[in-house]
Parts: sequence; C-alpha cells; structure tokens
Amino acid sequence: MPVAPNEWIKLKIEVEDKTAKLFIDDTKPPNLIVNDLKMGADKTGAIGLFVDIGTEGFFRDLKVTSKTNGMQ
Repeated sequence: MPVAPNEWIKLKIEVEDKTAKLFIDDTKPPNLIVNDLKMGADKTGAIGLFVDIGTEGFFRDLKVTSKTNGMQ
C-alpha cells in the first residue's frame, strides 16, 4: 500500500514472540510481516520513532498496550 506524503495514516504494529505485523489504515492482512525479530521474544526495552534526515514526521494519539500483563 503506498503511503502518500502530507497525509495522516493509521499505523498498528503487533508483536508476538519473534514476529511483528504491521498494518496501515486497518488493512487485513498485514502490510508487512517480520518473522524473525533478532532481539528474541523475552526482551524488553524502549520504543523509538524515527524520521529520516531532511523529512518531517508528526505523531499523535500514540498508544502502547500489552496483552501479556494487562497494561492499557
């Protein structure tokens, strides 16, 4: 799915064990699947948002939830 410049998109990332699924604008099936996350299923850490040099990125309504410990 192409992402148009200067338009908002909804992005959802689901991570389970060593697999990540990326959904753009509520698509089914996922737009991208990563089957072998290198850090492993038992790692914890931070979430980073990156915008390349010379571009702009805006984020709103960021939510992080966990199915494993009930956090919302």
